[in-house]
Amino acid sequence: MTPGLVSVVIPAYNRAALLLQAVDSVLAQSYAAHEVLIVDDGSTDGTREAVASRFGSNPKVRYFHQTNAGVSAARNRGLREAGGEFVAFLDSDDAWLPGKLDAQVAVLRALAQAGMVWSDMRAVDDAGKVLHERYLRIMYHAYRYFPKPSGLFSRESTLADAGVPAGGLPGDTRVFTGDIFGPMVLGNLVHTSTVLLRRSRREQVGFFDEAYRTGEDYKFHLHTCRAGPVAFIDAPTILYRVGREDALSSAKNLLPIARNYLATLETTLREDRKAITLPAELLDRCLAETHAWVGSEYLAAGQKAKGREHLLKSLKIRPTRATFALLAKSFAPDSVVRAVRARRAARRAGAPDGREE
Repeated sequence: MTPGLVSVVIPAYNRAALLLQAVDSVLAQSYAAHEVLIVDDGSTDGTREAVASRFGSNPKVRYFHQTNAGVSAARNRGLREAGGEFVAFLDSDDAWLPGKLDAQVAVLRALAQAGMVWSDMRAVDDAGKVLHERYLRIMYHAYRYFPKPSGLFSRESTLADAGVPAGGLPGDTRVFTGDIFGPMVLGNLVHTSTVLLRRSRREQVGFFDEAYRTGEDYKFHLHTCRAGPVAFIDAPTILYRVGREDALSSAKNLLPIARNYLATLETTLREDRKAITLPAELLDRCLAETHAWVGSEYLAAGQKAKGREHLLKSLKIRPTRATFALLAKSFAPDSVVRAVRARRAARRAGAPDGREE
């Protein structure tokens, strides 16, 4: 481990052009990263050649190729290669805004107990048009339980308090710190491309679960929060592209995301209940909503028997009219089910963990 230095892990799969933009955004940071670790997960679109052409003479940019094994395996390869005191993650279709590393390194320096810091994000389309200046609370469903950051964290400060250099994010930007393991059980609150992780915390947590090809972030970040306090910068530090068909949170991936979240939730409730400082009623509601979500995704995939199984489990835990209605509609023709799902998707406004109230 090299003190003070940041290793940046970028998994890549068939996004050569966007990958180059992602790397450029790292190299443009005023706080210089120690190394950029590109892990090519079996791309066939000329990613290797593009990286060599643009960054071949830059010793900071290290390229690794592996047979396609999924984003978790790619991130884990990068984590094993990382030599810095801090590790940052960046997906190949995202990009960092100026001042990200300055702010986050300063926060982790100032808050010695915090093992991770993340932030909000700015949502853009493929043309770069800003769709949402603040997207974190739109994308991640669990924030509805906590309308304000002060409801999640025990301490508030500012970037100025952390000694962030002038010229980046404003000094009065709020920074929140605390133990949020309980709230994280209700759903993911952390977007991976915004994260800076202390190496010592990563070593406590381990690696991404390679059995998860999508929805892998939640389990990793939940374990990170279980290991101790974390911090949040209440400002966007990345550009997040929305609406791409190849995104891991796209509609085609919603069933495995839902199933993986349910598996993580049930394991956590079974093995770590004493550490969760939330009312039993709230946890029951979360579990019921998750079964309903999984059930709706099974129905959408044409697997009605599995869908009804989860809807019935949801109703047994916490009966709601919405779940009863979905169960009843599961006996309707497929065209009706698809239409209902389309209306639900519109109401979710693009959230990848599409449970509804």
